[in-house]
Amino acid sequence: MADYTVPTETYTPVPKVTMAVSSIIGTRKYQQDSYGCIETPLGCLAVVCDGMGGLEGGEKASSLAVRNLLEDYISLTESDIRRFLKVEAIKLDKRVFHISDENGEPLGAGTTLAAVHIQDGQMNWISVGDSKIYVLRSGELHCIVREHNYRLLLNEMLSDGKLTKEQYHAQEAQAEALISYLGLGELVLMDTNEKPLQLLAGDMILLCSDGLYKSLSEDKIKAVIADNDFDLERAARELTAAALHTASHAQDNTTVILLHYA
Repeated sequence: MADYTVPTETYTPVPKVTMAVSSIIGTRKYQQDSYGCIETPLGCLAVVCDGMGGLEGGEKASSLAVRNLLEDYISLTESDIRRFLKVEAIKLDKRVFHISDENGEPLGAGTTLAAVHIQDGQMNWISVGDSKIYVLRSGELHCIVREHNYRLLLNEMLSDGKLTKEQYHAQEAQAEALISYLGLGELVLMDTNEKPLQLLAGDMILLCSDGLYKSLSEDKIKAVIADNDFDLERAARELTAAALHTASHAQDNTTVILLHYA
C-alpha cells in the first residue's frame, strides 16, 4: 500500500509552544528568583516569581508560590483559566503571608508573580508586583503589565491633580517600592487580561524578573533575541549574560522564560 501524503495546499501546521529558561544569581549572595514551566492537556503554563524578605524569606516565598501554582494547575479540572489564575493569586498571597521560621515566627516574606497560560493559540496571564510579561510580535516588543510600585500611585495622583510636580519629585526616591506582591495577606492589586490574547504564529512571549529590564533596554532585549536567530535556548542564555555584562557594579538575580508560538 502506498503511503498517503497530505497535499501541501490543504495542510496548515498547528502552531506549538516551545520553551526555554535561563536564571542567574547575578552578583547577589543568594538566589530569590524561582520559575516553572509545565505542559498538560489543558495547555502550557509558565511562571516567574521574584522573592523578597532576606535569604530565607525571599527564597521560600518565591519557591512556595511557583510550586503551589504548578501543583494546583496539574490537578485543575475547570476550563476557566482566567478565573483559576485570579483565584490562585489570592490563595498564594495568603500562603506566602503565613510562611514562618523554625520557631513559628512570621518571616514577613513576599514575592512577585508573573504567569501566562497558552492553549489553542490563546494566552491568559496574571501579574502581581514588578516582574514583567512581554509579547514580541513582528519585531516589536510590547510590555503587557504594569509595575505595581509607588511610582504607579505617584503617576495617578499627579494625573488627578492630587500632587504637584514638585511634590512628585520629592517622593521619587521611594518610587521603586512595591505596593502589591504575594505575601501582603490581603491582595488588592493584580493585573490580568479582560479577554484572552489571540497569538499569531511567530509570536514570542518573554517573562522576566526585574533583573533583566532594569539592566537592558527593550531595544537591547529585541536585538539579543534577533541576533540569536530566535534560537530559544541560546537567546535565553544570552539575555541573562547580557544583563550581567551590562551591570556596572551589582547585578540582581535575573530570570528569563521565553515561549515561542510557531
